[in-house]
Order: sequence, then C-alpha cells, then structure tokens
Amino acid sequence: MRRTLLFLLSLFLFVGVGWSQKKTITVSGIVISSADKEPVIAASVACVEFPTTGTLTDVKGHFTLKLPEAAKQLVISCIGYNRLQIPITSGEMKIVLKAEEQLIKDVVITGYGNTRKSAFAGSATTISTKNMKDVPTVSLEDKLTGAIAGVAVSSNSGQPGSIASVRIRGLGSINAGSDPLYVIDGVPVNNSSASIFSYAKGGMSPLSTINSNDIENITVIKDAGAAALYGSRAANGVVVITTKSGRAGKTRYSFKADWGSSDMAINYRPTLGAEQRNELIRHGYTKYYSELRDPRTGQLLYPNASDVQTQVDKRISSAIAKPWSGYTDWRKVLLRNGASQNYEFSISGGGEKTKFYTSISYADQKGISLASDFNRLTGSFNVSHTDRRLQLKARMLFAKTKQHTNMEGSAFANPIFGISTTLTPSNYPFKEDGSYNRSFSGNYNINPLFSTTQDFSETQLVRVYPSIEATLTLFPWLKLRQNVSYDYTNSEEGVFWDPRGGNGESDNGVFQRSNLERATLTTQSQLYANHDFNKHQLSGVVSFESESFDQLNIHTRGSDFPSYLKYEINNAGKTSGKTSVDKTRMLSFLLKGDYSYDGRYIFGASARWDGSSRLAPAHRWGLFWSLSGSWNIGKEDFMKELEPVLTDTRLRLSYGANGTLPYNFYDHLSLYSFGYNYNGGTGTSESGLGSPNLSWEKNKAFNLGLDFRLFNRLGVTLDYYNRLTTDLLLYKSISGTVGFGSELQNVGSMRNTGFELELRSTNLSLNNFSWSTTLSLGHNKNTLLRFDGVQTTRVEGTWVHEVSHPYNAYYLAEYAGVDPQTGKAQYYSNELKDGNYSRTLVTDGSKAQRRRIDDKPFDPVLTGGLINNINWGPVDINFTLSYSLGGYLYDNAVALYKDGNEEVLNLAIPTYYDINKIWKKVGEKAELPSFEPTNTYTYSTRFLRSTDHLRLKNFTIGFTAPKSWTNKVGVTTLRLYASGNNLLTWKDKLLVVDPEQRGFVTFGTPPLRTVTFGLQVGI
Repeated sequence: MRRTLLFLLSLFLFVGVGWSQKKTITVSGIVISSADKEPVIAASVACVEFPTTGTLTDVKGHFTLKLPEAAKQLVISCIGYNRLQIPITSGEMKIVLKAEEQLIKDVVITGYGNTRKSAFAGSATTISTKNMKDVPTVSLEDKLTGAIAGVAVSSNSGQPGSIASVRIRGLGSINAGSDPLYVIDGVPVNNSSASIFSYAKGGMSPLSTINSNDIENITVIKDAGAAALYGSRAANGVVVITTKSGRAGKTRYSFKADWGSSDMAINYRPTLGAEQRNELIRHGYTKYYSELRDPRTGQLLYPNASDVQTQVDKRISSAIAKPWSGYTDWRKVLLRNGASQNYEFSISGGGEKTKFYTSISYADQKGISLASDFNRLTGSFNVSHTDRRLQLKARMLFAKTKQHTNMEGSAFANPIFGISTTLTPSNYPFKEDGSYNRSFSGNYNINPLFSTTQDFSETQLVRVYPSIEATLTLFPWLKLRQNVSYDYTNSEEGVFWDPRGGNGESDNGVFQRSNLERATLTTQSQLYANHDFNKHQLSGVVSFESESFDQLNIHTRGSDFPSYLKYEINNAGKTSGKTSVDKTRMLSFLLKGDYSYDGRYIFGASARWDGSSRLAPAHRWGLFWSLSGSWNIGKEDFMKELEPVLTDTRLRLSYGANGTLPYNFYDHLSLYSFGYNYNGGTGTSESGLGSPNLSWEKNKAFNLGLDFRLFNRLGVTLDYYNRLTTDLLLYKSISGTVGFGSELQNVGSMRNTGFELELRSTNLSLNNFSWSTTLSLGHNKNTLLRFDGVQTTRVEGTWVHEVSHPYNAYYLAEYAGVDPQTGKAQYYSNELKDGNYSRTLVTDGSKAQRRRIDDKPFDPVLTGGLINNINWGPVDINFTLSYSLGGYLYDNAVALYKDGNEEVLNLAIPTYYDINKIWKKVGEKAELPSFEPTNTYTYSTRFLRSTDHLRLKNFTIGFTAPKSWTNKVGVTTLRLYASGNNLLTWKDKLLVVDPEQRGFVTFGTPPLRTVTFGLQVGI
C-alpha cells in the first residue's frame, strides 16, 4: 500500500450527553479522492485535534478511534475535501472524501504569510484556478469577471493578448493610475502594457505571459487591513497570485490539450444589406429633392416626380451601384472564424524534504481579423528543499509571446472600422484584372484588405521571472526569510506600412521598430514570529524591502524604401531614432502584528514606511498603516443554542491608509530636453515644469464586514466600505506666462463608498451528486469632493467633473425625441434662467445647452456574477454568469448617426435605421427622425446606451473516466471536456458594442466567443 502524507486530517465527534464505557472502532484506512480523482491512502495523520476524551492511534494505515458509547455521528473534515458526516458503526469503516477547494475557502493568502479565514479581519477573497483552468482565453484578467464582488473588468479590445482594465472598489485615482497591484509568489510585479505604439488600443498584457494552469490560487485584497502591507502601491487593491508547488508523493505526469474556434461574442455594429441600404438612401434623397425649393421664389425646383427621380439617380447612382463582382459582404472579406490550440505538460512530486513542480505549455489563438493572432510558449519550475532548520525555494517563470494586431479606433486601415462604417456593399476589394481596388471615397481611398494583409504590427515579448527564497527557523516560533527576485521583460515591436498604398504610400513605405526593456530587482528580508500559549496567539512580521526598476526604450523609424520587400531600418532612404532611459527606486520598512484570544477576538496592526525616488526629497517618505479587528461571535457560549440555524458568525472591522505614486517618474523635477534646433544648431528647451511639493496621494479606507452561515448550507459575506482619497493628484491651471498651462499638484479629494454581498450555497450534497452556487454583488458610488478649493466644475468636451458628483459624468444635450411636425430630432434647450433650467423644445442642436446627465451614469449601479459547480458521478459542470446593471456608455460612432446626412453615400448604414421607424409625414409619431442629407449631428443623450447585461461568461462540462476504465490503460486520470467563453450575452438591442466597455466607445475589436474541446491525461 502506497503511503502518502498529503493532508491535515481533523476528526471531530458529535457526542451525546454523558460518557459511559468506551467502545473501539477500527477504521481500515481513509480513502480520499484527490483533485485528479486518484485514491490516496492516508498512512498517518499530522496535527490532529480531538476533544480531551477522544484518542486516535495509527498502526500501519489503520486508524483506531476510541470514543464514548453514546457517540452517534462521526464528522470528518480534511483541508481540500468536502466535510463528511456519517453514522458510527462497529468494526471497519471505509471512508471516502470527495475533493473540494476547501483549502481556498479556509485560508486567506496575503503575500505576507497565510491566515486562517476565521482569523482574518480584512476583506479579501481567495479563489482557486480549478474552475478557470479550462476557460479558453489567454487573458488572466478576463477570467476574474463575475468571480469576485467589487471587482470590475473591462477591455477596449478583443484582440488576443490585449490588456484589460481591472477596478477594485471603484475609481481610486485620476492621474496616478487606478490599476491594482499584482503580486506573484509574494513579490510585486510590473503589469504595464508591453506595447509602445498605440495603433492597437488593447496593447499587450504582461499577465498574458502566465499560464493559468500554473496558478494555484488568486487572492484579491480589497480593504486597507491587508492592502496596507504593500503601502504605496496598494491603494487600488492587490491581486496576489500563488503559483503551484510540488507535493510529496509519487511523481505525477499530466498532459492537457484543447482545440477550438472563435467568432464575435456579440453582433457587433450590424449594417444594412445592399437592397435595404439602397432603399433607405433613395427614400432620403427622393424626399429631399421633392421638397427642394428655390431660395429666391420659394417654388419647388422639381415639381414633377420624373424630374425628382432624375436628380436622385444622378446623385446616388455611384453610391448604390452594383460592382462587377456583385455586392460585397465585407465581413466575409475582412474577418474570419478564429482558431485556438493549447498544449500543456507538467510534472510534480518529491519526497518529504524535496518537492518540485515543472511545466511547459504552448498556446496559439487566432483572432477574427486576418491580421490578429497571439501565441505563447511558457515554462515554470518550482522546487523546494528542507534540511533541518533551513528551507530553500527556487522559482522560475519563463514566457515568450508573439502578438499580431490590426489597427483599431477610427483608423482607415482598421477592418472593424471598415465593416461597420466606411465600407459599403458597392465597394469591392479587387478590380477585374485582379489588382487591388484603390477607390474608396468613404475610406480615404485605403483598401483595408490590402492594409490588413500587406501591413503588419508585431510585438514579441520575452519575460523571465526567477526568484530565490531561503527560510531559516531560528526557534520554533521565529523564522528568518530572505527573498530575491528579478522580473525581466523585453518587448520588441515592429510596424510596417507598405509603400504601395494606404498609410505608407505618402512616405514610400514606413517601418518603425521599438525595443522596450524593463527590469525590476526586488529583495525582501523578513523576520516572522508566531507563538501560542494557552488561549493566546501572537504573530508578527518585520520586513525590509528594496525595489529597483530600470527601463530602456529604443525607437527607430525608416521611410522611403526602394522595395516593399525590404523593410528593415537600414534599407530606408530616411531614418531617425530616439532613446530614453528611466529609473526609479523604492525602499520600504514593514512592521506587522496580530493577536488572537481563544480564536474569538482577533486584533491586527501594521505600519509601513515607503520612500520613492518619484517624489522630491522633502516629501519622499510616506507612512502607511492599518488597524483591524474581528470578533468570532459564533464561538461565544450564547450562540450555542443557535447552532442548528446560525454558525460561523464573525464581525470584521478594519481601517487604514495606503498611498499612490505619480504615474510618471519625474513629475517633481523641472526638466529640459535636447533636440530643439535653433538657426541650424542644436539646442534645448524646457519640457517639464516640475512640482517640488509633489507628495503621496493618500487613500484611507474603512471596512465593516459580517460573515455567517445559515443551516450549515448558506454562507453569507457582507461588506460595507468607505474609501477616501486625499491629496489627489490633479493638474491645476496656472498662468501661461511660465510657458505651461497646468501643474500637477496634490489638491483634490474623492470618495468611494459601497457594499458587497457574497452568497455561497451548498444546494445539494449527496453521495453521487453535489451542486454549489456562489452569487456575488457589488455596488460602488464615486463622489468628487474637491478640485483645488476654488474651482468646483471642470468641463472637458463631453465630460464634466463636478464637486459633489461622480468624477466621470456625461455632459450632453438632452434628447427629446422626434418633432412630429418637421421630423427633426428635438432637444430641450436647458437654458438657465433665474436659477432654473428652461425646458423649451428646439430642433437646432446648437441651441440646446449641454448639462450633466445624472440619470444615466457612467458607472454601473450593480455588478457581479453567479457561479455554479455541479458534480454528478464522473461528470463535472461549472459555469459563470456575469452581469452589470445601471450603467451607460456613449456610442461614439458619430458618422453613423447623422440621420441620412450626405456622408451616408460613402458609408455603411447601421440596422438602427429601420425604414419603417423613421418619420415620413407631418403629424406622425416616429421613433427615428426623418432620413435626409441635410441633417446634422448633436452630442446628446440619444446615443447613451444602457450597459445592463447578463453574460454566460464561461461554461465547462467534463467527463472523468472511472478508475475501472483507466486502470486498464495504465493511466490515473482521463478527462474529456468542452469549454466556452462569452457564449451568450443578453443586452439592450440598441447596444451594438460590448456591454463590458465604459465611456465613449468607437471601433474596438469585439470580444471573442470561443468554444474548445479538450483532453487531460494523468499518469
């Protein structure tokens, strides 16, 4: 019998009243179904806790338990497995526990030691990657969507490998960054986009270098109680990533592969077909010419229908003409079904002293654009060795990725822009002789098929992340730990514009190359103490840390190429280049202490001093701290009577301060730059005003939480938070006589308040069937409290930032529907008279005053998700639904919504313009204005779209072959599965872009709907 010590097994007894003579029960081994379904025979038990009246002995794998005769039930709980309650029988008992991520639920991983959830006073959620490892996306951020309350994820691009925006508890900063801090195995890492050029909005995410199957768990820290441990970088929350480690036991081999295809997750900006488009254009111009009058006499210019049709045909014939090749479906020309493939191989094992885990994986994903793809090769190695009092750990993550992207936004070479806006069915990609067509009046005469296939944009990223850790046990209660890590990334980016057409034609070809090298050296010297005496538990950490960040950027550009085949810089007739070097340093001191009495009363405190080179010497150091407390009410005697109904009740409280650094490295310095020429000679010029009093942006966060469990089935976590940002970094207007219009200063303040609710339900738990559900819900309210003490309102185009209101608010004219008499779009004038707004209706958009739109906010009112896990014998099913309620985005495709303006002759027409819904005659109540070439566009609430949606974010169904099958072929695990991402989306029919986006949305690549089929084999 193989003997493997993998688990900490705790046995608790339900004991009747009184004790009489003892009887003996012999348990003939405890068979535990491990994560990969392989039975494990526990040969010994460590750290077993019993009532003083119960004893346990272990003889060669057989457990002998002595207990009172009145005992009726045996309760077995094992970290990592479902809790089991069974009746006691005499003789032998064979006990089987089913795998569950109980460890993840019981432990909070903060990066500065792991804490039992019952002893954690802050707000943090730890999730396992078990249910996300099969989700077919390379974006780690995307896998967090809907998984954790208070975490909002959005992306500007669906191109594979693009970076996503993660917001934890709202907008915490404006000019200092609002992204959370990412920590891998206890060490903060850089997560800025690896792409320098901005032609593709999504850039490249450094997190895409991580294979999610190499991750053990992810903890999101939301309050200051734990986030203050990271000080200056944790004001916007912390995402702690823990990678997999080896376990003692036989060496295990695992192979996993999947293959799939992708298409658009939504019907992105659908357009009218040729016949419908032609009908609508003809209708608009017929109406226009039939009503056209001589400005001098007022007489109709074309009183006869035949004359009207002659003018209409003359004006629109080329715009609706059928090309030689037939009407073109540009979506079929420029887009494709994406494809993906993924292969992973891992080995883990070891003995009691040495454990290891290593893996290698390859992923390839093709986007829906002909120019969009992403492939990744990753490797990881994790080994630990314990020799008496010394434990050594070495980790290495390696990745090489390559990303090809198409242009995005309103670029004429962007295929997404083309199919939804600038390309009509009357346009065609090729001439009759097979050459590329170059006549595209609506697309700046750029053939997007040529640009997509002949131009290219490529980013190659190499990431190496080694770390070494040594832990010396000085005394049983005192440990010394030293960690050194080096996060190195090198991204090479090349962009080529072919000289034969498009963006490169005017310069006879353009090639740009950028090399961005980033290196972060981090050291941590830490002293850990942990001591228990009687009912008292004390623990603490003292740490000294240093971080050294260096960045080198080299950018070169070449143009005027002799051939479109030779596009390297040295082949260019004209060349230029520039380089930049950036450095920043940080030193930190940390002191943390925790105290617990009898597991009922828990108190914690921390203080961290951070010093950063990004600030002036007089303001370089900042003190960040936290206080926290927890009361385990469920352990009080007065709660005993409620145990059948209410258990695990805890009240949590935390308050603390952390901070944020300026986004740029040298904002505190007055700078000058070279390269400015005067009269043929070189010269310098002031390039930065500098702010010598620039200081830390401070974030003070309060959190009140309550946890409890009902009927031993429904777990509830409720949190309320109040997050105040002071010394907010804002650009304050100054006199232009100094040569600059504004200066970055610590002048503002902002508040985020909200609540979060998580419900965890064990719906069914039977021998052969289990079903659990987690519902998360989060609400956040953002309020701007102060600009500079003088200014209270700042208007930036179609945005308004006003004190006492959310920082981001739309500033638009107020749409009032269609005027039944004229068919024109009408608006409320909103003129301010005697302190009140006039609500007069006007059809001239320029006479409608813009106002702050309060009833259609930028931020959603509620966000969250619903996760279900079902196990039915060999079948496992898990799926996540994500949702958002109460938010709005602005559909900023201006050219598409001009109600038939003459530009429409050169553009596609969205299906929004249903000819049956537009105004046609006086007195008609219509949904859409009259469609005619003289109409204009007004930024108004008309184009605000609700982002309310429900999305089937991911779905996985798997089948694990029974042992009786796998044993015959010599494997321990055989699993087949199918998985999907962004499978279904329910949203407002008027919303034709991704509902997870925010703000003003133009022409980004839509998210992908991906379906894969996979195989996993374990040996």
